[in-house]
Amino acid sequence: MRTEDGISGRQLAATGFVLMLSPALRLFPAAAAAWAGKGVWLSALLAFPPAALYLWLFRRLAEKRRAGEGLGELIARAAPGRAGRMALLMLTLWLCVYAGFVLRSGADRLLVTVYPNTPPAFFILTMLLAALLASLIPLRAAARTAGLFLAPIAPILTLVLLAALPAVRKGNLLPLSPADLPGVLGGTLAALDVLLWAIGAAAILLPGVRRGGVPYGRLLPALAAACGVLALLGADTVGSFGAALTQELSWPFFSLVRNLVFFRSIERVEALVVALWVFPDFLIAALFLRAARHALSLSLGRRWPLFADRQSASALCAGAAAAFALLAVPDGKALTLLSGTVIPGVSLFFALVFFPALLGLGRLRGRI
Repeated sequence: MRTEDGISGRQLAATGFVLMLSPALRLFPAAAAAWAGKGVWLSALLAFPPAALYLWLFRRLAEKRRAGEGLGELIARAAPGRAGRMALLMLTLWLCVYAGFVLRSGADRLLVTVYPNTPPAFFILTMLLAALLASLIPLRAAARTAGLFLAPIAPILTLVLLAALPAVRKGNLLPLSPADLPGVLGGTLAALDVLLWAIGAAAILLPGVRRGGVPYGRLLPALAAACGVLALLGADTVGSFGAALTQELSWPFFSLVRNLVFFRSIERVEALVVALWVFPDFLIAALFLRAARHALSLSLGRRWPLFADRQSASALCAGAAAAFALLAVPDGKALTLLSGTVIPGVSLFFALVFFPALLGLGRLRGRI
């Protein structure tokens, strides 16, 4: 369901799925393998029930919005005054940091796999400029763009994951015993980090979705498909390389792609796959810059007109993202630390503590 100019349930589901892909390929195989070992595929499947519950709660919350409201307005209503402004500033900072991190990790992926002698600043600034321009377009256009991205990405991802199955060694995935259960449950946390992040990121589109336009019956299959992709991704990487080596690889999925040959004539598909994964990074950066600008305006716009101006606020958020990407991540070692511990940890904090605490408090006080 949608209004003439609004975002449909199908577009919302497609956006959430595309947003999931970048952190899934970067984070899940190595992080889950460190916990679950050969049970990484099971960790992804066990993440579905709690992720489905989180999605249901988020949908219930979305139905409490007023016309045109999004996540920022809900936070402002839940915690009015100084507390709400500080919460929105925290959210602004996190959105800028994550946008910068995505730009830096995307540049690293291109450097490692295709363009080893190119300065990362070139990719960072080029992508940032494109994302900044895209952050100014209407939300419905961003949602339609996600659907366009998904059209080529979904079949190619499916083809790659299925083509890698013949190289999987059964002994790297089975058998599992009751002693493996604690590790498998720990790996589920890595899957939830990706899935809950995607749900929260897709909530950026809420201002363009009318009340009643967040259909659980349409979003749930997309969530199930995401868990299936994570399970197949984990089975392919750990099944091919083993859990110990998967933990050590910077980009396990792209290492997997590097070894694939199709139809005996295409010797390298790696460059094509890496190029396709620029699109999810672009969408994340564009949507997060947009959300950061909006949160900044809600927090400080009434007191300082500079922050209420759309172009000025966008430029400030883009500058913050660029500063983080260029200065806070000087080398691959720092990027590995951020990717493996800091960014996932902060993502889980926002998903499991920040949003539930603020919005739950607003619900209890009758403000939402």
